[in-house]
Amino acid sequence: MQPVRVKSLVLGEGMPKICVPLMGKDEKALLAELAGLENLPVDLVEWRIDALDGELQNVRSLLPALRKACPRPLLCTFRTQREGGLRALDAESYRELLLTILDSGCADLIDIELFSGSFVPEMIEAARDAGVISVVSSHDFHATPEEDVLYARFERMHDLGADLPKIAVMPQNAQDVLNLLRATRRAADAFGPVISMAMGKLGAVSRVSGETFGSCLTFGAAAQASAPGQLDVRTLHTMLCALHGGED
Repeated sequence: MQPVRVKSLVLGEGMPKICVPLMGKDEKALLAELAGLENLPVDLVEWRIDALDGELQNVRSLLPALRKACPRPLLCTFRTQREGGLRALDAESYRELLLTILDSGCADLIDIELFSGSFVPEMIEAARDAGVISVVSSHDFHATPEEDVLYARFERMHDLGADLPKIAVMPQNAQDVLNLLRATRRAADAFGPVISMAMGKLGAVSRVSGETFGSCLTFGAAAQASAPGQLDVRTLHTMLCALHGGED
């Protein structure tokens, strides 16, 4: 299966790439977070828009400032409260926000929640037309579905046209982690690069095992974690390198 290319970054070859979330509440905090990443082993950056204070109309003016200050590929995400995010947003407002991001020309990747509404195929197509990589995602902060359910969810994302299907779950036991890893391997073999993670301490192994099980991207914390179980980006990079070079 073909890897996914974002500028000079290749997702789906070699070590999983490291993404660090920006969780600043305003432009000053966001730019400070970006400056702090300068010497860290970071491949791309995620702007978690739901962490922003104030009106979402500010997103339109903030995007060019972030684009100018961010030399790495930029993933734009509004994680809704129902999927573990910090703010609630109705379906039409969410759709309008996605279109604002795409119209800006500032995003390299955009997160589109699978269960956000009937407009998901429209947003995937709009991202493709804009030359933006679509990360179609599903997050469960309470449980982990069975392996076949997880695989079917990956399959649905792929069938809708997602460039990068993404699933994050909360494991309750070791079997849940195994279910996610097996579903990830099956999906990667069938569809190409995917993203997956089990959250919390129990799921930490899934954040470093992507090269074996098929997840092409992992999330590490710098200034502030965006989900339970994220490892410090330096620690994460060291572990990925050790696993990658294990045969040597």
